[in-house]
Amino acid sequence: IMRSDSLREAIQKAEAELGENGRVLIRPSGTEPLIRVMAEADTQDLAESVVKTLVEAVENVQKILKK
Repeated sequence: IMRSDSLREAIQKAEAELGENGRVLIRPSGTEPLIRVMAEADTQDLAESVVKTLVEAVENVQKILKK
């Protein structure tokens, strides 16, 4: 999942949206079978929006890989 081009594109778009006032972190969990998605932004609404978009991107890659 982490090597997916579509996920990389989604991360780049999120980082561009946040600019220098925020950041994203997406990584596999070290203790659970899941991907952790985190964002920091100027506002909670923006952080939640970015996280939602990135979670959807991860879920879409997962669906493709399961086929």
